[in-house]
Amino acid sequence: MQLNISAPETLDLNVPKDFVRGCPRSVRMDIDHLLLAIEALDLEAVEVMLVLVDQLNLQKTIPSRVAFWRLRNTNPLRRNYQRASLSWDELKALVKIVCTLAKQLDTGLRLLLSTHQQVTEGKIESLGLQQNQAYLETYIDRFKSLYIGRMRSPSPLSDEEIRELALQLLTRLLLCSGVAGEFRLWNSLFDGAIA
Repeated sequence: MQLNISAPETLDLNVPKDFVRGCPRSVRMDIDHLLLAIEALDLEAVEVMLVLVDQLNLQKTIPSRVAFWRLRNTNPLRRNYQRASLSWDELKALVKIVCTLAKQLDTGLRLLLSTHQQVTEGKIESLGLQQNQAYLETYIDRFKSLYIGRMRSPSPLSDEEIRELALQLLTRLLLCSGVAGEFRLWNSLFDGAIA
């Protein structure tokens, strides 16, 4: 993945009043799943995320690789769950990382989502897009492998549910790849969350 970093947007990501006691469980799961989807899209994504910490001036919030790993492990479904929450600054840093990478992956996300639509409509053969379908299946297989490898065992989701999650995450990443992506992602994380 080639990074093309512009000046960071200064969006005011306000904590909803109902969540002043701390970052909800579902939000910690969602943000980690989005990062997992990015890893499935790009094998070098973790290293790129760590580079972004410096480029986006997030070192105060994420000072090291170990600190980043600990943030990821606040997802209660993780094998190495840290039994800790995310601070609001940590969540904002992860949102910034997700949205920056989603912008870089925009073209690939669009291709995968249109391929999924063509698969659903049974048009792959007639359009000669078997290669695109193989790319989609590679992403889903990588996501499934990462999910099973990192989440507690037995998996809380079936194979089909993991597949559906992988596809849903593509749509969410595309939504946060555009203008005001951070604001959109931030709000979506709290939609339906329980304080």
